[in-house]
Amino acid sequence: MAPPPDSIDKAYQILKASYIDTLTNNAADALIAGEVRASNLLRIPLNFNLINSRAVSATLDYRQTLERFGGSDVTEIGEDGVGRRVFKPWLNDMIQSDKERVGQIVQDAVKQGTLPEKALEEVFANQEHNAALTAYQETKALYNKGTFDRFSHESVQQATWKHMDPQADPREDHQALDGQVFDLDDPVWAELDLPNCHCRAIPVLPVGGPE
Repeated sequence: MAPPPDSIDKAYQILKASYIDTLTNNAADALIAGEVRASNLLRIPLNFNLINSRAVSATLDYRQTLERFGGSDVTEIGEDGVGRRVFKPWLNDMIQSDKERVGQIVQDAVKQGTLPEKALEEVFANQEHNAALTAYQETKALYNKGTFDRFSHESVQQATWKHMDPQADPREDHQALDGQVFDLDDPVWAELDLPNCHCRAIPVLPVGGPE
């Protein structure tokens, strides 16, 4: 007998809450790490009270976005070839997709009088991979956010793109950006959030150094 729909709904609400908890914890770590990295690059003393308060505020905003809207900003490449941060309800979509797939597998197994273990293993193996990839990408993006937030706080307005060579399979467009200077709010920096990008933003210090 298949489990009642309300039981399935409750199970996936628990799963979603677990994802949110994990991603929120990752967000706090990533934001703090980004701020620390930026402080080191700027060669300014670390003010952990300031860093922690800013990370707490940003992390709470991130959790609320996940809870209320079931997603967050992700990086997509536009028709012009430039990466930009756009909102996607990826968390809700992922949960709903898994729920529908699992529900169909269970229904088919009941009709056929078979056990769904193999089909379910494939779903959760893929789902685990997708969750891990999403967590990695989100953490990377938040690390970069922490870095840029600190740059802005210290009156840095521009940064130099640094391509990290050598790499086994470098992005040619990122190699072409090496050494170029962009404003911090230039959409090109969203490409740092792309999977397997190892490039860095090196701050262009204001005259007289950071305030």
